[in-house]
Amino acid sequence: MGGCRMNQGIKKTFIAGVFWGVLEKFSVLFVGFFITILLARKLTPADYGLVNMLYIFTLLANVILDAGFGQALIQKKTVTDQDTSTVFYFNVVFSLFLYGLLYALAPYIAQFYRQPLLTDIARVSFLMIPVNSLCIIQHVLLTKNLKVKELTIVSVSASFVSGVIGVFLAYTGHGVWALVFQGLTLQVVRAMILWTVGGWTPRWVFQLESIRSIWNFSLNILGVGFLSAIFQNIYTVIIGRFYNVNEVGFYNQAQRLESVASTAITSSIQRVSFPAFAALQDNKERLREAFKKVMDLAMYVHLPVMIGVIAVAHDLFLLLLGEKWLPSVPYFELLCIASAMYPLHMINVSVLKGVGLGKLYFRLEAVKRGLIVAFIFLTVRYSIYILLVGYVIATVSSTFLNMYCCGKAVEYKLIDQLKDLLPTLGCNLLMYCSIQLFHLCAFSPMYRLSLDIIGGILIYVLASYLLRVKPFFHLLNIILKRC
Repeated sequence: MGGCRMNQGIKKTFIAGVFWGVLEKFSVLFVGFFITILLARKLTPADYGLVNMLYIFTLLANVILDAGFGQALIQKKTVTDQDTSTVFYFNVVFSLFLYGLLYALAPYIAQFYRQPLLTDIARVSFLMIPVNSLCIIQHVLLTKNLKVKELTIVSVSASFVSGVIGVFLAYTGHGVWALVFQGLTLQVVRAMILWTVGGWTPRWVFQLESIRSIWNFSLNILGVGFLSAIFQNIYTVIIGRFYNVNEVGFYNQAQRLESVASTAITSSIQRVSFPAFAALQDNKERLREAFKKVMDLAMYVHLPVMIGVIAVAHDLFLLLLGEKWLPSVPYFELLCIASAMYPLHMINVSVLKGVGLGKLYFRLEAVKRGLIVAFIFLTVRYSIYILLVGYVIATVSSTFLNMYCCGKAVEYKLIDQLKDLLPTLGCNLLMYCSIQLFHLCAFSPMYRLSLDIIGGILIYVLASYLLRVKPFFHLLNIILKRC
């Protein structure tokens, strides 16, 4: 009975976490859409290109500070004030070292990209690193305790304030600096709110034993995070080096909108699935059932979003960003194809981390990165489009490998995972074909986009009902209970 009550408690907390996470993502999405539209219509692709050339360096620094020890503190069953305070002081000191190093390297980064203005931009942008180090522990503790409501307040508030600052600077003629200070303001506001709602302050204690106790797990997660950061931005680096700054802007705008679509739902599930799976790591049967339900539900909600935005991509970019951003559309479509399988990758990875298989997780990620490197060498000489086709092939291949290995670990085979997804895939195929038929109507882009969205949703819901798709009824039951 006690175990059953514990499992029910985890389930309720998980569902509440997903609810608040989805609310957060849609709130940030709502704010972000308006900010993106306003900024993209005022700024140039070159402005976006310059800022995004530096993103890999900021991300790598934050991965070193957060991904290893932060994830380890979430996975660790018992965390003391000594552990959190020690990691906090380590992060702050090391972040100052990283900022000093990158400050000195700024001229060489500008030389690599052949963009002299990057020296000053880099030295201001990299201030985000020490600012972020001040609130990592607060974020970790809120995540570990599934306090997604508080995290929602943090994300929405920081996005809104930084967006207002960015728009103001853009429309007062500050160009690329609008994007620079938007990013910096985001981190400052985020840190301030996390200190307010986090409910934690560091003690004056530092013990190396706390670092040693989480070192082995941290090292594997840090390795994966480091690889992920590099390969998440490797195409920006390659395009910036071998093509031009405008193409970097087109690619990154496509990546930005794809990321909004692909993570609107799944990142909310990812945030709570790792700690929830970790809590079930000693009961393989319950873990497998939770794994199956979460994957089915995530794909049911995520896949129609990705298929839908692929179907309406041209009109979406034209109406939201303007005609000057239409070269981004082919890149956007390819990135969305790769991201359509993101929940399969993300949930399998959460299971591996939740049961402590950090080494297997690292090896699978290393294989994925190896495939990406191989396809980069094969395709970079042709065009950016062919380069991204290679990325799609590498991503799909590695996702199937993740599903196979994780399926063996929890006794949920790859073929069984795919069979369970067939009804959802059928509904999405029907929705996509219907939207293509809607395109035959000679409406203006605005009316055509409205018809595509409304008609696509109705077709998907109707098909789900008629085909008795299980995740549809599970989701409907959750909604009705909350109403």
